[in-house]
Amino acid sequence: MSSSEAPAALNAPDLFSLLLDNFPDMIHSVDDQGNIVFFNRAALALLGYSEEEFTGMNIRQLYAPEVWEAVEKGFREVKQGSEKRVESLFAARDGTRIPVEQRTLVIRDETGAFAQTFTISRDIRKLKEMQDGMLHAGRLAAIGELAAGVVHDLNNPLTAITLAVSVLQQLLDNRVTMQPEVHSQSVELMAMIKDSADTMEHISSRLRDFSRGVKDQHAPVDLFDPIHDALFILGHRIASQNVQVVCAFAKAKHWVFGDKNQIEQVFLNLFANACDAMAQRDVRQLAIDISQEVKEDRPFWRCSVRDTGEGIKPEDQKQVFKAFFTTKPIGQGTGLGLSIARSILNEHGGEITVESESGAGTTFHIWLPVYVQRTSYARPLEG
Repeated sequence: MSSSEAPAALNAPDLFSLLLDNFPDMIHSVDDQGNIVFFNRAALALLGYSEEEFTGMNIRQLYAPEVWEAVEKGFREVKQGSEKRVESLFAARDGTRIPVEQRTLVIRDETGAFAQTFTISRDIRKLKEMQDGMLHAGRLAAIGELAAGVVHDLNNPLTAITLAVSVLQQLLDNRVTMQPEVHSQSVELMAMIKDSADTMEHISSRLRDFSRGVKDQHAPVDLFDPIHDALFILGHRIASQNVQVVCAFAKAKHWVFGDKNQIEQVFLNLFANACDAMAQRDVRQLAIDISQEVKEDRPFWRCSVRDTGEGIKPEDQKQVFKAFFTTKPIGQGTGLGLSIARSILNEHGGEITVESESGAGTTFHIWLPVYVQRTSYARPLEG
C-alpha cells in the first residue's frame, strides 16, 4: 500500500479514548458526588448493564451491600489523598458478586480541588478460585492432622462407654431388684454414657463441618469459636508435644463479621506453625489474647498469637507472607499458609503483622474490624 493510501493517524486524544474503551479491565470515573461520568466497554461487559442504564448511575449502586460502608469511607479518603489500592466486591445487574482489585487515582483541577476519580477494576474471580483450591488443600491437610488424633481422642470415651454398658448389662442379667445405691450407680453410669457419647459426637461433627468448609457464609462470628475450634483440631499435636496453651478470653465478647471457616483457617495455620517452631524447644507455650485498638478511626480487635519457638530471622520477616516462601525444610511446608491467611484477612477488612527475634519466639498480630450491626444506606455518598 502506498503512503497516499495509508489511513490517517489518530490524534492523541482519539488514540487515548480508543485505548480506554478497549482496555481489558473495567475503567470508570465519578464526580465529587459519586455519580459516574465515564466508563468503558469492559464495565458494561463485567456488570451486565446497557450503556443507557449505566449512564448517570451512582457508584454505590455498583457494589454489594456488605461493602457499602467501606466504599463510602474509601471515597472520602480518596478525595483527601491521591491514590488508593483495595479489593472490593461488585454486584452485577443480575446480583452476581464479583470480587475486584481496584486502583483509584484522583484527578484535580488547576486549583488543586478534587474533580473526579479514575478507577481501574480487575476481575479476580479466577484468582479467588485458585485461592479457594489452595484453601481446600490446606483444609484437607488439617483433616489429616485431625484424623491422626481421632483414634486417640475417641479411645477414652469408647472405653468408658464399654465399661458402663458391661456393668449395666450384668445388673440386668442378674435380674435383681435394684437397691437405692444400685439405682444411683445406674444413673451415674448412664450419665457417663451420655457424656462420652456427646464427646464422640462433637469430634465427628467438628470433622464433618470443617471438611465441608461452607463458602461465603458471612455472618457475625465470635472469635472465641474459630480460635477454640482450631485448638481442638490440633489438640492431639498440642498434647503430644507438651505445648502449654494460654487462652483466657471470654466467650461472646469479641464479635467480627465474616466467614467462620476462613477465619478458623487463619488460626489453624498460625497454631500449626507455632507447634512446628517449638518442636525443638524446652519451653513450649502458645499464648492467645485479644484486645481492642483503634486504627484509622475505626475499632479493631487485635488478636496476638505468641509462641516460644525458634523465632524468625530479620531478613525472613519481610518474606513470610509471600506465596511459596517457607523457612521449613524441603517437604515440610508449601509456603502458602501465611500468604493465604493474609489474603483471607484482607477480604475481611483486616491485616496481619509479625514480630519476632531469633531464638526468642514469634508473635503474629491479627486485626479484624469490630462487628457493628449494619444498616442500609439510603443517602448518596458523602463528600
